[in-house]
Amino acid sequence: MLKYTTLLLIAVLGTFPLAAKDSFSLKVEKKTPPEKLNADIKAKIAPVSHQISDNKGLFFEFWFVKEIPLRGFADTTQKTMNKINEISLLGAAIVYENKEEYTDFREDPIDPGLYVMRLSLQPQDGNHLGTSPYDTFAILIPYKKDAEVLEFMDPEVMVEIAGEDTPAEHPPILSLQPMEKAEGSFPRLEHNEEEAWNSLCLKLSGKVGDEKREMGVKLVFEGIGDL
Repeated sequence: MLKYTTLLLIAVLGTFPLAAKDSFSLKVEKKTPPEKLNADIKAKIAPVSHQISDNKGLFFEFWFVKEIPLRGFADTTQKTMNKINEISLLGAAIVYENKEEYTDFREDPIDPGLYVMRLSLQPQDGNHLGTSPYDTFAILIPYKKDAEVLEFMDPEVMVEIAGEDTPAEHPPILSLQPMEKAEGSFPRLEHNEEEAWNSLCLKLSGKVGDEKREMGVKLVFEGIGDL
C-alpha cells in the first residue's frame, strides 16, 4: 500500500522541493482535495498534494486515490495495470494559469481548471497504434462533467464528454507508464533524455479483495508521444 502515512508525517513537518531537469520542481504537502469535487470522489482521494512548478511558477497540482481496485495481480507492473478497469478513478488535478502554455501527450493545449483523472486506454486502431509505448493514460475530465461520465460508465462516451469544448476536440491525456524497477525515493520527478519526457514518479496502491500491493508508475506531465 502506498505509504501515504509517511508522506503525511513529512508534510506535517514541512513541505520539501524535489528538483528535476528543465527547472521543474516538486513539492508534496498535506492538503485536502478541492472542495468543488463530488463528496464521493473526495472520499477516495488521499489528502496529499503533489505540486509541480517551473521557473514561471506553479502549473500542475495532483491528488491521487488511496487505492485502485484491480481485477487481479500479475507478475509485472505493466500486466497488473492492465487489470485496472477503464474509467477507474485515479485522482484529481488542477491546471493553473502560467506564463507558459502546457500541452498534453498529444501536444494539445490544456486549459486551466479543475479536473477529475480517470484511466483511459488507447484505442487499438490505425490512428493510435505506435504513438505511445503504453496504452494507459490519465484522462483529464472537467470536474463538472464527471457526473455525466459516471451516468454512462462507457469509455467511448467518457472520451467524448471529456473532449467537449477543448481546442483540439480531444480530451487532455497524460501518459501513465509502469515502473518495473521501482527503486529510489518516491514521489520524485524524473527526466527521460531520449524521449524528452518529464514525469512524476510515485507508487499507487492496487487492491484485490483485502490484499494490497504497490505499483510504481510514471505520469508524464511534460512531453509528447510519437504523433
